[in-house]
Amino acid sequence: MENPSQSDYLLKIGDASSDEEEFLYILNKNRQRSEAALSRADFDENFELFVNYKLKVKYAMDMGLDKSPEFRDEFASFKADIIKPYLQENRLEEGEMRKVYERMQEVVKASHILLQFPPNASKEDSLAVFRMAQKLKADAENGADFSQLAMEYSEDPSAQSNKGNLGYFTALQMVLPFEEAAFNLSVGEISDPVLSDFGYHVIRLEERNRNPGQIRVSHILIRTEADQAESENLAEKKITELYHTLLADPDQWPDLVATYSEDQGSKSEQGLIPWFGVGAIVPEFEKAAFSLEKEGDFSPPVKTEYGYHLIRLEGNRPIPPFEEVKPMIRSKILRENKSEMIRTRVLDLQKDLLHVAENETLLAGLEQVFAAFQEIPVNDLFNKLSEPEWSSDFLIRSDWKTAGLQHFISYLQSNFSDTTIPLKSTFEESYTNYLQDLLAGWEEEYLYAHNPEYRQLINEYKNGMLLFELMNREVWQKAVEDTTGQQEYFRENKHNYLWEERIPALILKAKADKNLSEVSHWLSARSYDPELETTLKEKFLQDDPLLFTFEQKEFEIQKNELLASLDVEQSFHQIKRNGESVLILLGETIPSAPKKFEETRGKLIQDYQQYLENELLTRLKEKYTIQINEDEKDKIYRSLEK
Repeated sequence: MENPSQSDYLLKIGDASSDEEEFLYILNKNRQRSEAALSRADFDENFELFVNYKLKVKYAMDMGLDKSPEFRDEFASFKADIIKPYLQENRLEEGEMRKVYERMQEVVKASHILLQFPPNASKEDSLAVFRMAQKLKADAENGADFSQLAMEYSEDPSAQSNKGNLGYFTALQMVLPFEEAAFNLSVGEISDPVLSDFGYHVIRLEERNRNPGQIRVSHILIRTEADQAESENLAEKKITELYHTLLADPDQWPDLVATYSEDQGSKSEQGLIPWFGVGAIVPEFEKAAFSLEKEGDFSPPVKTEYGYHLIRLEGNRPIPPFEEVKPMIRSKILRENKSEMIRTRVLDLQKDLLHVAENETLLAGLEQVFAAFQEIPVNDLFNKLSEPEWSSDFLIRSDWKTAGLQHFISYLQSNFSDTTIPLKSTFEESYTNYLQDLLAGWEEEYLYAHNPEYRQLINEYKNGMLLFELMNREVWQKAVEDTTGQQEYFRENKHNYLWEERIPALILKAKADKNLSEVSHWLSARSYDPELETTLKEKFLQDDPLLFTFEQKEFEIQKNELLASLDVEQSFHQIKRNGESVLILLGETIPSAPKKFEETRGKLIQDYQQYLENELLTRLKEKYTIQINEDEKDKIYRSLEK
């Protein structure tokens, strides 16, 4: 898409122009995390990246990559999501969002009984389900045990294990009809049957409390293997020892996380996991985390489906202000179905925005014809409307668009695969659906023409999809599959793929207070052997799994800070480093040598991809005429300097 309001161009590649708006949008995105002033060199570098980007997009367009059904479907799906926050419909969401935010101030605990509809349910089936839900409500109100009713009748798969108890939740964690009903109950009250996409729910409110907000914790995880008693026992023993170590010295927490935690995702972040609130994490972990009172407090061992945890409180914060969470609330409630009232109001807002006028005389005539042709084959209606007396300048028009009667007829025809069937829909139904589709399309065109943010976001997504498809074909996938090209590139660039001097080594580390005398005595008497790892585990870690950690492999000597400082002619070393005892057993030094093709394939493919991309850009710069408006470019830089 091109900016419909372009004036002076900034860049032309062939017949495609780009302007200041597009360049500044991309420049600002690239620099959104940079606080440094933009130098001329940075500006020119970003402009060169912009030229390369637009070259690839132009080539992808010329290849017709945007014409495939797969591309069109995916882009239409992206666009449908992107446009939502910009539509008139959002003006009607403010009240609903405020209601959701009010519910966010509380957490509730509820139980439910779910009754689902049978496949292809008739009206009678639906009514039977509703009546059964009413009966269960009456039974519960008359003294029947709600938990037992849930176990006996609920079709929620979890009901057999939780007896219908859903635990605590706050706003936006359940489907909207269920949420609204639950929050409107008093503690102990049972709801009328509530319809959702899952079926009918009968809900009992168990508790209602103030929402404690969000907390942030760090944790140590010792994983367990499912159905392996030995793994379970070892993990429990290990976490217990870690807990007692912390009780003696809580300041060891960072070191213990770095050394022992088996959650690789959080380990590199000192055990921190993202902020979370009630209902957002597994219940056992959540309960223990929210029971911590002061920052720095840590829990006893906690068992979850993932293993054993120690949890430390790092911070808590209240529910954010409405304006901060408003985008998140909007994105969620927009997924819910809208009532007829909202749909009608949206049409009114669109008419006002687009300055829509309707041909009232023609509409009145069409309503009469529809009424006259009820239960008559729709083809007869279309024949009637094709008569000369029904010609008209317009049916609907805005400031810049017009839709005639024929457009409406074509819309109707597209909805009837068989024109011999009798007409059953009223004019109001057909016309309202048509008007909704028509004005939605017009509003989208209006947004693209008048809203720069939306316009550039749409362009960014489309160009990004084109770029991905192009790069996948010409660079990424090609580099992975083209083994002949990989080998040729490797032969020509062997000097870039060398092993530095290496040495096989076993590096064992322990806390300074650990007694490694027995391990040291045993290890110092041995020559390096790749099988030492297994023997070490069996001999020394069965009784004390926290005694030490170790790593055994071939290391490039100068790339390992520890090994680079040693005399590698000596096979065994025992040193103190950063508060740790370190035992090192070395093998024979391996001289520097060229890497084999198989040994460097991962790095080679990355380099080959970069080579293919550079070649692609070289070809494109030869293929297309590139014109840069230097005056416009300088004007943009001067404006950024200010």
